[in-house]
Amino acid sequence: MPTTQETPTTSPIGRKTPRVDGPLKVSGTAMYASDFHFPGMLYAVPVEATIANGRVEKLDTAAAEKMPGVRAIFHRQNIGKIFRSVKGEGLKRICEERRPPFEDDVVRYYGQYIALAVADTFETAKAAADAVRVTYDKDKPNVESDLKADDDPEVIETTYGPEHRLESERGDADAAFASAPVKLDQTYVTPTETHNPIELQGTTAIWDGSVLMLYEESQGIFNLRAVLAQMFGSSKENVRVITKFVGSGFGGKLWPWTHCPLAAAAARQLGKPVKLAISRK
Repeated sequence: MPTTQETPTTSPIGRKTPRVDGPLKVSGTAMYASDFHFPGMLYAVPVEATIANGRVEKLDTAAAEKMPGVRAIFHRQNIGKIFRSVKGEGLKRICEERRPPFEDDVVRYYGQYIALAVADTFETAKAAADAVRVTYDKDKPNVESDLKADDDPEVIETTYGPEHRLESERGDADAAFASAPVKLDQTYVTPTETHNPIELQGTTAIWDGSVLMLYEESQGIFNLRAVLAQMFGSSKENVRVITKFVGSGFGGKLWPWTHCPLAAAAARQLGKPVKLAISRK
């Protein structure tokens, strides 16, 4: 009877096995998401909110739009329709923000994307984004630690979070500590940590008719495909996500971030490939 069980002579244990992707990475020829270039490709740079809570009263884009090489300054009035992605069961259709980009004029956190400059070069797009002037109706930032749960009807769902406030209780910690034969009472402090991979996040979006092709540094390509299909009112079969290599992610590249649908929306509006690469800042 045929068998697929490895014999001692074919077992990989104890043998040197070269990495399939090793030569490409050490030679610098591995193509990451932001390495892809296409004819006629445009570059996008977001305009970020400089307040932590409030509303955008006015966007002055006149100076930015007059710059040579600028193709468009997108905002909520002209980005086109982007639908909300409805979370599925378990870990299906999860995205970092349930609210799609530019859905309204509300600013919920510092650095939130409120406009997008698209130009022939990255440098021009960056200059155009810097030239956009924003007038805000500022509110006091919400920095309370006891925030309302996502299931509170008064809170607009913006992020993936627990469907209900999590509370748990187990045992009697005070009694256990009081009766312990050995007691250690110390305070430990750790510094702030963040996902800080070598490869920065970025998206290159291309539309071919109704088919969206995305070059993305994703740790969850099937989830990303499902989310974008909902956001753009398409089928999963019309969304193709290409991730050849991921330059580390630590979980920070599991779910789609706001820049991803923004790049796709800009490419849809302009009919050209659009690259949106996030800075380390």
